[in-house]
Amino acid sequence: MRPLPRLLLATLALVFALPSAWAHGAGEEMAKAAQVFLVSLKPEQTSKATFEFTSDERTHWIFVPSVRKGLPIKEMNPGQRHLAQALLSSALSTRGHLKAETIMAMEQLLLEMEKGSGPLRDAENYFVSIFGKPDVKGTWGWRWEGHHLSLNFTIVDGELVSETPSFMGTNPHSVKAGSMTGVTLLEAEDNLGRELAKSLTEAQRKVAFLSGDVPKDVITGNQRKADGIIKHQGIPVSELNAEQKKILGLIIAEYVGRARSDFAVPEMAAISKMPEDKIFFAWAGGLEVGQGHYYSVQGPTFILELDNTQNNANHVHATWRDLKKDFAYDPLAEHLKNEHGVK
Repeated sequence: MRPLPRLLLATLALVFALPSAWAHGAGEEMAKAAQVFLVSLKPEQTSKATFEFTSDERTHWIFVPSVRKGLPIKEMNPGQRHLAQALLSSALSTRGHLKAETIMAMEQLLLEMEKGSGPLRDAENYFVSIFGKPDVKGTWGWRWEGHHLSLNFTIVDGELVSETPSFMGTNPHSVKAGSMTGVTLLEAEDNLGRELAKSLTEAQRKVAFLSGDVPKDVITGNQRKADGIIKHQGIPVSELNAEQKKILGLIIAEYVGRARSDFAVPEMAAISKMPEDKIFFAWAGGLEVGQGHYYSVQGPTFILELDNTQNNANHVHATWRDLKKDFAYDPLAEHLKNEHGVK
């Protein structure tokens, strides 16, 4: 029952710059960015962008082409677009923001490649939705969403407590033709999982490798709660060697590292304290590039999943779910109990 060693915290040095202190908290920065964005909107735009915090829409999320609610980028003027980007940058690390921007740019590539044969592709068809009233001491939330990108944030009593569900996807994963030839997106997530799977011994593979068909997508999908959806486990960290543990730490850091560092670092610290026999890695599918595959990393409070089976294994879906804090379910329950007497 040993906790995961300092491995994961040490891994942070490879992913984050760790400032000694932050002048302003995440909740404050997000609230101010959201306030400025909302002030810039016309009344008809505000009616699209804003919802009650208690709205059922807050926990309705989807990552495939769909009719969405919220204010799309394409209906913003240039100034409003900058302010929307400022809000997005307040939530993500530089690395996470780069991934999000590239995912949205991929829609233009799909438009060029498909030439109208598939769903209508639009790199400006990404929506900003704000739930409740942004306030530096308040409880509210917001979402940035479109095809292959769903980022959900919840602030309780002025504190950022949740950056999940967090979904990123890319099609193509590795661009082989068109205006972005040579670009590979979500490369680390895919390559690190494969590297860990290939490093396993025959005995380890008997525990880690899943039998049956390879899942055709991330199993948790767009469910509002991920708890209990995945039934498999895999090989526990306690059965990995030091080098394999390092790779697993890099995988976890790649997903959690989407978030701004003052949120991500405590999340990683909490994971590092979990017992090694309570965190599992599972793999399904082929081990070579171009072969369909799936993997998961799951612990007592989190699940990471990657699926790369579609379009000849050149279409990645990678999701980060928190079993306790998706949409701040548990923190909100505690807030309602302490502040409003709701049991």
